[in-house]
Amino acid sequence: MEDLIKNNYILKIPSTSEIGENSFNAIRFLCCLIVIFGHCFDMSHTFFAYRSFIDMHISVCVFFILSGFWITKSFLSTENIKAYAIKRIKRLLPMYYLTVFFFSIICCFYSDLGIKGYFSSSHFWKYLFWNSIYLNFMCPSLPGVFSGVAINGALWTIKLEIGFYIILPILIYFLRQFDSRKKQNIFLIVIYALSIIWNEIFTLLAVVIHIPSQLSYQLPGFMSYFVMGMIFLFNWESLIAKKNYFIFPAIIIFSLHYFTKTEILMPCALTIIVMWVGTSLTIFKKIGIPVDYSYGMYLFHFPLINIYTHYGLFKATFIWGGGRSNFNFIYYGFCCRKIYPIKN
Repeated sequence: MEDLIKNNYILKIPSTSEIGENSFNAIRFLCCLIVIFGHCFDMSHTFFAYRSFIDMHISVCVFFILSGFWITKSFLSTENIKAYAIKRIKRLLPMYYLTVFFFSIICCFYSDLGIKGYFSSSHFWKYLFWNSIYLNFMCPSLPGVFSGVAINGALWTIKLEIGFYIILPILIYFLRQFDSRKKQNIFLIVIYALSIIWNEIFTLLAVVIHIPSQLSYQLPGFMSYFVMGMIFLFNWESLIAKKNYFIFPAIIIFSLHYFTKTEILMPCALTIIVMWVGTSLTIFKKIGIPVDYSYGMYLFHFPLINIYTHYGLFKATFIWGGGRSNFNFIYYGFCCRKIYPIKN
């Protein structure tokens, strides 16, 4: 019993009041907008002189940092694994399946096969099957729709998010086996290092022997970001007290990432920046409260951009900038409040 109490103390996490007012939802919202605008330019082939400053990869990494922080907090604040699983399922899956099935039906009007040929095509059912089990890359397109492009290329991150949900209880189990915070931190740092090694090796192999570059960005390659969120959560009091000392070195390391093209220290630097912004710029604290729109926007934007590109609407700036965003907000504002009221 003493060991159990001791381990529970070691895994103590900050309460909501200890974290205090923050703008983490605003950060998530901003990163979602960055991804959306990046896809708008790329998918519509719209020229933008400063496109290189829209870094969608960094935005996705921020999502995983915040997941490591908030999902770990949620898990340790939940009474058992069953309750945790139910909470995660309600959080993630209703909107995901609504998006997959909604657009699979809508796209029948854009198929070269006609409505009857579309629904009778084995490709249509193949799409539903693979996307229903989150293996979107197995069948990203729908029959005769948009010349075979991916209908929702943003869904690849969902299988990673689910992977993090599954692996988190295992990580917590191992963390509870250590009798000190120091040993727990070392364990998480080892996972961080292995993740970086995975990323660097497969990035190199993609160049040398031309294996798919996407292999470097599967779940092991993003674990460094997830565990950095965990490290910050478990060491909240000590790290957040020194955030002003860390921020400038973090910005320098983050900036050097664009020159070195490696991610050795980037997850650490990016996490420090995210935590500093989230706890310092609390003026944005009300964005995403009481409902965080970013998840619905993220799920919905890719097929919408395909549809707008099909109609050539990106040539009209007003429709491009206003119509898409308004549609996203109307859709998610309704669905969020009806289906998806759960917090982190």
